[in-house]
Amino acid sequence: MIIMFIAVLGFSLSRTIDAANTVDTERTRTAVDAAVQAQVRQIIVMVDDNALWDAAATAVYTNLSDTEFFWSSWGFSSAEGKYFDTVLVLDHEGRPLLGYRRGRATRFDPMVRYGESFRILLERADRQRQAVGGLAGSSEGPVLIGIANIVPTNGALDHLVPKSGPYWLVFTKPFDQGAADLIGRSLLLDDMKLSDKPLGQAAIAVRDTAARPIANLSWTPARPGNIAIERVLPWIAIAALLHIFIGLFFGRQALRSVSKLADEAMVDSLSNLPNRRAVRQELDRRLKRGERLALALIDLDGFKGINDNYGHHVGDRLIKSIASLLQDLVGKNGMIARLGGDEFAILIPGASAVNQVQDISSAMLDKLSRPFRIDERTVLVGASIGLASVSLSDLDSSELMRRADVAMYAAKQAGKMRLAWYDEMLDQKQAIARTIEAELRLAIDAGDFELVYQPMVDVHEKKIVAAEALLRWTSPTRGVVNPSEFIPVAEETGLIDAMGMIVLRKACRDALEWGDVRLAINVSAAQLRNPEFASALNLALVETGFPAERLELEINESYLVYDPDAAVRVLREIRALGVGVALDDYGTGHASIGFLRQFSFSKVKLDRSLVSEAGLSEEARTVIQANVAVARALNVAVAAEGVETADQADLMHVAGCDQLQGWFFSRAVTAREIAARVFKDHPEHPSSRLRAV
Repeated sequence: MIIMFIAVLGFSLSRTIDAANTVDTERTRTAVDAAVQAQVRQIIVMVDDNALWDAAATAVYTNLSDTEFFWSSWGFSSAEGKYFDTVLVLDHEGRPLLGYRRGRATRFDPMVRYGESFRILLERADRQRQAVGGLAGSSEGPVLIGIANIVPTNGALDHLVPKSGPYWLVFTKPFDQGAADLIGRSLLLDDMKLSDKPLGQAAIAVRDTAARPIANLSWTPARPGNIAIERVLPWIAIAALLHIFIGLFFGRQALRSVSKLADEAMVDSLSNLPNRRAVRQELDRRLKRGERLALALIDLDGFKGINDNYGHHVGDRLIKSIASLLQDLVGKNGMIARLGGDEFAILIPGASAVNQVQDISSAMLDKLSRPFRIDERTVLVGASIGLASVSLSDLDSSELMRRADVAMYAAKQAGKMRLAWYDEMLDQKQAIARTIEAELRLAIDAGDFELVYQPMVDVHEKKIVAAEALLRWTSPTRGVVNPSEFIPVAEETGLIDAMGMIVLRKACRDALEWGDVRLAINVSAAQLRNPEFASALNLALVETGFPAERLELEINESYLVYDPDAAVRVLREIRALGVGVALDDYGTGHASIGFLRQFSFSKVKLDRSLVSEAGLSEEARTVIQANVAVARALNVAVAAEGVETADQADLMHVAGCDQLQGWFFSRAVTAREIAARVFKDHPEHPSSRLRAV
């Protein structure tokens, strides 16, 4: 009987031990699989957060050559490799357009590299219209993949998305031994191994999106049943409790692992600030509670030039400095986030949120008016800030962010380095801007623009020596549109490059009939920031046969202030072609003797505001004479624009100007009329009325 009892007891204990070990191993397999899926969810969150982004949609659909945006938003993070090491932008058909792999520009076909697994994910994302993710095999081992459509959150930008369908954003990250170690640490399995074949006594297969095994995770099981029976054989109940405890412990560790990965997906890797997704979640949480909120969206002005001039390491240091500055200004009063690239957000809750965010934004602009010292370099960066608030929970996070974004663009269009509050009129203006944009695209495709030319008269020879090209455009719905309305839209949307080249070619062809009369064309800062501008300019001169020495580009000083080093290089390239460069609107801004010497202008044009005030103010006349004297000392020609009366013409002559331009001499006329005035004698022309002094 005793022997039978012992046998029965031994058999029972053996079954109990085996059952405990089996249950624990299965529970651990479940936890390991959950940890793998947590890494999949992490890359889905990251790609979704970056694809659902107005700035990304604008850059992708309007200016794929904007390498600065793509580097600062995705290239840097790929080099760091914390959340992804490869990023690709694909067109709707899945063809690669651009990408970065471990910080280097790349472009490869993911269908070839990742095979059937990638095709399944792409079809799933297309079918579900949401971010998806999974695993795939490759020649370098398993990879995590996240895919999402690149679409704006602002409905006013939906027109940017091609009719054929939105492009794809793809993030990938190796699922390697580092990923296995992370899972092992989170579950207290120190010997977790990733291999082609199962190792040890416990393992799970890592499967791709087609459910095919592509690797194995192996570990040594804890075997809590053995531990319990060895230590407390008489205490079966205690052993059972110990088993339960161990199971719960591992379960909690798995949950903690998943939670940690989720938290990391809410942090920007460069600034260590919360990211865009974190802001949205915080907004949604507070809006559901009906809290009063104020939101500021900050877009840095001139950041691209800093990266171009000094390198990305300086730009990255500047981003960290801006993050630190914002933390000092906001303190514990609210939330600060980096949305990506050179965009930040400030969220302030509470009854005084409006006043607080206003004060913080004003202080931010004040701080940015002074340069930063980074790596023995002095850099200057500005900001445009959009503000929006809500006092009731009648808005969702997307709408509040959209309103702040609309206000931010209004601040940028108003001249940058300022803030603007959202109001409904801005939506109307934006709707008009979107209509203008759509019609501009059609006009560019058709080349449907008109050019007129305003003569410049030589003070001494009393004849036309140059003419400035002025762009005219008639909208099919709005009629004649002022350049001050459509040029900013063209600059914002990246259309200015194509439009500028149309103007340049047409003007050069027109001016071929003017003998030796020079052609002046205004060039925007957005055009000059294009690294291919000088090459495109040279091509236009070759195609039209227009002599480079007869062309003069007029440039506003605002571009020179924010990007001085880049401006020096671009202007050097322009002058190397034989093209002259004039400084427009001289005398009212930052330009100085040092400014004129640094950029070697062939001409300066006095701002029309000085000319109009010359007859009314002795101070204005003194300013004009001083500016002319500075230019003369540097052997730079001086032109005065906006000359509308004989008295103004005489005053500019006395001040020492070389050329005069304005309605007193001529309105803007066609190219044919310029040719007629050049080659025919017009004794009645107003230039004959210039009196000798």
